[in-house]
Amino acid sequence: MKAVLTIMISLLALTGCSALASDEGNQLKWFKTKEDSIEHGIKEEEISQEDIIGEIKEDGETFIFYKKKVIDGIVVELSSVSENDGKYAWYRSDAGVLVKYNSIEKNAIKVSWENKTQSGKKFIAYTGYTKEQNPTLETEKGSTTPNIDKNSGIYFYIEPIK
Repeated sequence: MKAVLTIMISLLALTGCSALASDEGNQLKWFKTKEDSIEHGIKEEEISQEDIIGEIKEDGETFIFYKKKVIDGIVVELSSVSENDGKYAWYRSDAGVLVKYNSIEKNAIKVSWENKTQSGKKFIAYTGYTKEQNPTLETEKGSTTPNIDKNSGIYFYIEPIK
């Protein structure tokens, strides 16, 4: 019985220590410039500068849309650059979304999702793939023309949730 108790306490201690280490790993790394935080984000996300398809500033927040090639096609991910006391940090709260399939040549794939920044503000992000040069996007606030990466055909847009 003592052996089982000792093993249980050891496992609990190890689990608790690894949870603390994991929490420390998830803390934001702050940098002196926005550019330095973006460079850190590029390394953290294992992408290149060419994978960034655009930057949008909205309601005091800076958003970076970027793409990743995966087995099934192209995934779009969204991160924000947090600012606090003159320092900047890369922050990603959501997983990416598959917007272009290798096996299906569709004209328009549209995806939208709610995103929350590190500062707690909520936004709706819109992205997709299209062959159109100037697509029209229907959002909760009406029709708009999103930003588009001409090289990939991926469009992106973001608006605050009030």
